Amino acid sequence: MSFTEAATFPVAFLTIHETLVNKARLAAGETVLVHGGAGAVGLAVLQCARRQGARVLATAGSETKRDLLRTLGVEDVLDSRSLDFVPRVRELTGGRGVDVVVNSLSGEAIAQGLDLLAPNGRFVELGKRDIFLNTPLGLRPFDRSLTFIGFNLDAVIGAPALASRLLADFEAELRSGGYRPLPHTVHPAARVDEAFHLLQHSRHTGKVVVSFDPLDEPVPVEPAPGAPRPDAEGTYLITGGLSGLGAATARRLAEGGARHLALVSRRGSAAPEAPALLRDLAERGVKATAYAADVTDEAALRGVLDAVDATGHPLRGLVHAAMHLDDAVLADLDDERFAAVLAPKALGAALLDRLTAERAPDLDLFLGHSSVSAAIGNPGQSSYAAANAYLEALARARRAAGRAGTALAWGPIGGTGYVARSGMGTAMAERGLELLTPEEVLATADRLLAEGVEVAGAGRYRWGAARHLLPALSTPRFGRLAPASSVTSPDARAELLRTLKGLSADEAVEKITDTLLGLLATVLQTDPADLDARRNVTDYGLDSLLGMQFLVRARDLFDIRLAPADLATGRTLGHMARLIHQRLEPRR
Repeated sequence: MSFTEAATFPVAFLTIHETLVNKARLAAGETVLVHGGAGAVGLAVLQCARRQGARVLATAGSETKRDLLRTLGVEDVLDSRSLDFVPRVRELTGGRGVDVVVNSLSGEAIAQGLDLLAPNGRFVELGKRDIFLNTPLGLRPFDRSLTFIGFNLDAVIGAPALASRLLADFEAELRSGGYRPLPHTVHPAARVDEAFHLLQHSRHTGKVVVSFDPLDEPVPVEPAPGAPRPDAEGTYLITGGLSGLGAATARRLAEGGARHLALVSRRGSAAPEAPALLRDLAERGVKATAYAADVTDEAALRGVLDAVDATGHPLRGLVHAAMHLDDAVLADLDDERFAAVLAPKALGAALLDRLTAERAPDLDLFLGHSSVSAAIGNPGQSSYAAANAYLEALARARRAAGRAGTALAWGPIGGTGYVARSGMGTAMAERGLELLTPEEVLATADRLLAEGVEVAGAGRYRWGAARHLLPALSTPRFGRLAPASSVTSPDARAELLRTLKGLSADEAVEKITDTLLGLLATVLQTDPADLDARRNVTDYGLDSLLGMQFLVRARDLFDIRLAPADLATGRTLGHMARLIHQRLEPRR
């Protein structure tokens, strides 16, 4: 067989052979009900059941998939998009029920599946949602001597004796031709996104295979770079290095192997955080020296560099983390206030660039900590955005001249620095700019430096929320991040909330339910008329990615917090509408 055919085997057939043959002991003459029959596992069930001499009833979510199953010889094919299959299974089995259910549905379908089992029946649970959610399971059906099999292939593969037996059985079936390759579609690795979109919307049958065939469109593959290693004999200078992100950077360099640090701030060793930081670095075996110098003072910076030269450990790298903030709308800023913010980042970087070129042209690190504000702006931080934009331009200019230069634009950072001191974290998160931890920032910086980027940004953003407050996000440049079609305008939201406020509780819940139906239909790419608000939302094949898209749209529309738990098993759109209405109530 080809490599792509072989790729369709392992997970599906190992799962089904272990559950149907070894655990459920499927026998000739018995009946199996399998959900998602046109998927890889469902088609593997079809092959395995026929090998055992059993009859198969199958469900599928679309007419195309049901036609495929009929073409493959399944006589009784039902619709998995609703619970209408339950009475049909009873009818097809003369009221007796089935001997085995292979289940991948969630919610009410599990209870209904147990009720469909004949005495001594076996229920094979392959889904994960209800297991991870710890969904309660009624025991009353087990009076018929039923067996519930919760299966995880990882647990079998992780047990050497079980894995060896299963792999031997599987190999024997392959050699005898008992199991054959599954239907599949092949996608070149260069277009792997198409494969994931196919899976996301459940438009595939059988397996989706990603191919690295040399005849396919070539895929650029490069080894992952290792983290940069500081020179233990050199000195690394950090401006703003005695507090906030600068101090965190000092500790990171020490962890990476740096043994000589020059930490510059206006107050030097008199800075409140200095004693603890210097003591911590000394305990790590690092010689760290605090220098009092203003980064906008050329003479003071020359003095620091002269002192570094005198240590005998030449300057090898520089991190520019000095900054100053004075937030105000542009109309309220005069030249002096604007320059006070611009100077530490922009003038300081320019001086460091010129002075280090005179005495240390072979730096292996010239890193500037920038901000997302340089790209998306901020109505109260025009001077700060301008300073960061200069820092990024300087990094590009240094690279063009063949010198080290990197600017990394961060989203807001919690735990240390200005945001932590000012208590602005909650307000920024509400605006769609959620906080990074210092550890996340520095780990990402290591990776980006190893990749050799000039300018890059990293943050945790909810672009839909941020778009209403930051006009730049409405421009074509950011259209792929926050497309207008997926974002609710403040006017539309206000109109909806005003409408709800004028309705009775029952009318408001009905209006919210209809709105949610439209949102869910958009996410599922279907007609709202095909959806039932009384049905469990998880029954519509809403996986974690689609579920999050639905939640984000609902949160944005109603301007309330909705968590993934609100989509847990047993939740209908009607239930969610009542939940949203309750959370809107305090505003009424």
